Amino acid sequence: MKILTIGNSFSNNACHFLPEIFADGGVPLTIGRACIGGCSLERHWNNAETDERIYGDTYNGTKTLREMLEADSWDVVTIQQASHFSWNRDTFYPFADKLVEFVKQYTPNAEIIVHETWAYRTDNGRLDEFGITQAEMFERLKANYLELAGKYGLRIFPTGEALRIMQEETADATGEITRNPDGPSHANALGEFIGGLVWYTVLTGNDIDKITYIPEGVDEKYVVAAKKSAKAAVEMYNK
Repeated sequence: MKILTIGNSFSNNACHFLPEIFADGGVPLTIGRACIGGCSLERHWNNAETDERIYGDTYNGTKTLREMLEADSWDVVTIQQASHFSWNRDTFYPFADKLVEFVKQYTPNAEIIVHETWAYRTDNGRLDEFGITQAEMFERLKANYLELAGKYGLRIFPTGEALRIMQEETADATGEITRNPDGPSHANALGEFIGGLVWYTVLTGNDIDKITYIPEGVDEKYVVAAKKSAKAAVEMYNK
């Protein structure tokens, strides 16, 4: 399977352990990353429109987005909003529309899948700047991603939902079990593992209970809850 992510550090977070998970499941995988740190849908579209040479094979580089799309016969291309804009619907359009059409133009045979990002930790000061709570951030970003996916009949990687469920499963009041205490609340190893499980489930339909791989830095006591959260999120979004 060949996947190209159009995103930023959050897509890199979700894909961090994907190669190992796919290998454990016996599924060949190629990942291309059209990613820029903190990059929004608007910036990705502006880069596409101007043929900006800023994309690379792993992160920032010297290729255009069109060249990244044409570089391989991608099975899947993913899109997402920057985390700091994810809760604000006004930041999605018209840029998401334009990117979807751009991807369809240059990779007409690829499936576009929306990557739902996650809410910040409750102790993240940026929530105060936004004037919202963690729960409000999640409900708004969820609505935005569902709207985008529904508009074009796209599937979703419900990573954010899986991390929310994991908080409930572990009685984690802040989100600290799956997220780092940095500005964007990047996923830690456990959060990245859950993201990988979500993507693997959506992409392959295989049973993640058969995955034996556990990343370094992930406490084994959380593995059962991590798999349960990933499965519950995928089932919720694929009824």
